[in-house]
Amino acid sequence: MKAAVYYAPLDIRIEDRPIPSKDSDSMIAMVNCCAICGTDIKIYKSGNPRCTPPRIIGHEMAGTLVHVGDEVDGFEAGENITLATTVACGSCDYCKIGLQNVCPNAKPISYDFDGAFAQYIRIPKEAIAGGNVIKIPDGEDTEKYAISEPLSCAINSQDIIQVGENDMVVVVGGGPLGAIHAELAKANGAKKVMVVASSGARFELLKKLEGIDLIDRKSEDVEKRVKELTGGLGADAVIVCAPSREAMEDSLSLARKGGRISFFSSLPSGDSELSICSRVIHYNELIIAGCSDSRPEHVLAAVELIKDGKINCEAIITHRFSIDEFFEGIEVMHNKESLKALIYPWGYAG
Repeated sequence: MKAAVYYAPLDIRIEDRPIPSKDSDSMIAMVNCCAICGTDIKIYKSGNPRCTPPRIIGHEMAGTLVHVGDEVDGFEAGENITLATTVACGSCDYCKIGLQNVCPNAKPISYDFDGAFAQYIRIPKEAIAGGNVIKIPDGEDTEKYAISEPLSCAINSQDIIQVGENDMVVVVGGGPLGAIHAELAKANGAKKVMVVASSGARFELLKKLEGIDLIDRKSEDVEKRVKELTGGLGADAVIVCAPSREAMEDSLSLARKGGRISFFSSLPSGDSELSICSRVIHYNELIIAGCSDSRPEHVLAAVELIKDGKINCEAIITHRFSIDEFFEGIEVMHNKESLKALIYPWGYAG
């Protein structure tokens, strides 16, 4: 089978690999498509010590089961599935209180297990036992469910800061996750959603999202514009999707008193210190929260939102490539010319 295999930074090879063997305690899915994630780009450009080579990467997938082991209950060949890709240990203190997404013993697919930039993926028994295999509807195109995993991460973030009815929400960052957060905020009942982005190719793509106010950080005073759009108050919720120190520090000025801020993106290790005014946090009673990854229940919620048409997947998925065009897809994402780009292991005819 064809697969994208990571060997070292700047060394990913499209090569033939053996089809996974059929085991009694695992499953095999035919991968219909797999979305390119920012972590895939980072692995290609600079590596990741958690990704053990040679490793098939890719984790934002939609596929169809072609083998279900005799010891596996609850699944049948022919069913469509997606994955919650952080496979937790299930027994540590964090897993016991329901925080499998921060399990210190987690084994993510694409790091510890082979991923989905391949024609087939083996789903290990640990993922099955952890509830990481999520069924998606039969009888419809599975493509849109490839963004279930990134949507699940946004769900985790917005659950933590309790985005809900009548909120005014600012999303800082106009990449694929910024678009996903904007769609999710609308689905959660926000009455106003603003997206702060830089003019360019992605800015034009964001215009296809309905019911959002786009703010061009290159030509507009972001704080002034947010205040104008919120009656002078500021946002109820601010979600920072840009991996930028400036964006994180400036987010405090965009929130109203009593507002909630999610640091959705992270900064590079060793270069992640911030300079923020504690008095603003104190006197404005701001809540600042982190978030990391997601859990199976978040992926299940993502699938339901997509199934119900609450997320404009057609606007978010902007580019499609065959696996032979893998590096073209990586560069389109890296150059910020797309929102979500999908890889089709079996080829894409357009």
